[in-house]
Amino acid sequence: MPPEPSHTTWDGMPAIFAEDRNLMTVRVSRVLHPDAWSQRPLWGTNHIVGNVTIESEKPNGDVVARSRFHMLELRRDDVRHFAGSYVHHLKRTGDGYRIKLQRVDMTNAQAAYDYVLQVWV
Repeated sequence: MPPEPSHTTWDGMPAIFAEDRNLMTVRVSRVLHPDAWSQRPLWGTNHIVGNVTIESEKPNGDVVARSRFHMLELRRDDVRHFAGSYVHHLKRTGDGYRIKLQRVDMTNAQAAYDYVLQVWV
């Protein structure tokens, strides 16, 4: 998640977060660990995704798709809203599509956050 939409790569650039599957698995395990008392009660989130368009499709069936989103997050008594756009690079498999890369550009990426984003946007 780059701080500005003009950043096309996170290599050598600061980012709100950039993680691969391994880091995502570590983060999820940490959030869901039974001894993570600061994470209780767990978050509640709701996502609305719309305006989905296919930007490109390769001969092998891989797709790049763009969409817009709004997410509501509830943690304890705090409600936060996030909005922006997604770019998904989707890999075609025998079972359908798998996310190869997800880029999130938040409308409010420059906002100050009371606590760190723990659960995916």
